Amino acid sequence: MHQNIRYIQGVVLLGFLVIVVARTDCAQEFLPSPPSDRALIYVLDYQDKLAPLRFEQGQTPLHSDQVAKGTKVSFIELKGEHSATTLTTAPRLFLFTSERQGRHPPFLVWLTPHRGGRRVTAIAQKGMQGFAIDSAAIIKPSIRVLARLDGDQVFVELRPGSSLIAGEYAIMGDDLTRIATFRIVAGATR
Repeated sequence: MHQNIRYIQGVVLLGFLVIVVARTDCAQEFLPSPPSDRALIYVLDYQDKLAPLRFEQGQTPLHSDQVAKGTKVSFIELKGEHSATTLTTAPRLFLFTSERQGRHPPFLVWLTPHRGGRRVTAIAQKGMQGFAIDSAAIIKPSIRVLARLDGDQVFVELRPGSSLIAGEYAIMGDDLTRIATFRIVAGATR
């Protein structure tokens, strides 16, 4: 009988410890306040501080400032084999964007290596100005609004909808002079 009571007490204690550990693991994650510079795109570093990603300039043979006379598949290319920013895990990305209907936040895209550079397929559609990114290269994100600001501007967290494999990535809107890039490398140091 005494042995059964000890067994029951042990099971209850183990259950209690499991609950405590589970609650600790589910601790509330850090959500940063909007930074003052709204023009940058940020990543959360290992100290829970917002660090801006570097911008690179993309180039394309498409005339994105003109209405396309026909549909044309081409590319947007970034010089250099790798981004200056190296991460070891899928990043938590933060940026400012518009909540205006018909607008979307910049896309998170996978870049493929090409002759010492990095590329993504872009499409100019007949009768439209600008370009579209090939949907196969877009990483579907989950977007969480953290703060509503003046007008229709919001501060959001953008997370990849799935794990990112080692490779080159970019956050790309319609401005080819402001493409934020990063590289995922397994086991790299920050």
